[in-house]
Amino acid sequence: AVSPLGAMGARLPEPTEGPASCKVWEIKTLGRTDDARAREMLEKTAWQVQPIMRKRGWKVAELCEMKPEQRDRVGDNLNMGQRVRLKLRKNNKGDWFDYEHVVLVMLHELVHNDIGPHNAKFFKLLDEITVECETLMASGIGGSGAGFDAKGTKLGHR
Repeated sequence: AVSPLGAMGARLPEPTEGPASCKVWEIKTLGRTDDARAREMLEKTAWQVQPIMRKRGWKVAELCEMKPEQRDRVGDNLNMGQRVRLKLRKNNKGDWFDYEHVVLVMLHELVHNDIGPHNAKFFKLLDEITVECETLMASGIGGSGAGFDAKGTKLGHR
């Protein structure tokens, strides 16, 4: 077996191909008040949809917080996953969208990795992955769905 650590304990680079590369690679927030809350929501959203991304070979290079001033949309996807933006804040007064809403917008934007127009094929795939995501959420599964980022299990004699 090959160790994930290279010479002198340095980490090897993450894979750029294969299932392990199908995830969100970088998260960016706006750096505003409650920035930690925004980062946590984006990280949790990325973790939640990762099994769906792995199954379909989808990658997102940057997952970014969208400015609340953006009035015409709650999310967008540039170049099939190069950058996905999600609106987390309803306004600048401290009102936030629910986590479940943000996840649904993320699923919508992920479908654009495969299908551009909002046609019947798009909505069929969106319905399919929404059901998958609901099942994952109900089971507490996210991340890779295996290994250390899978659902936790309490170990021990109790």
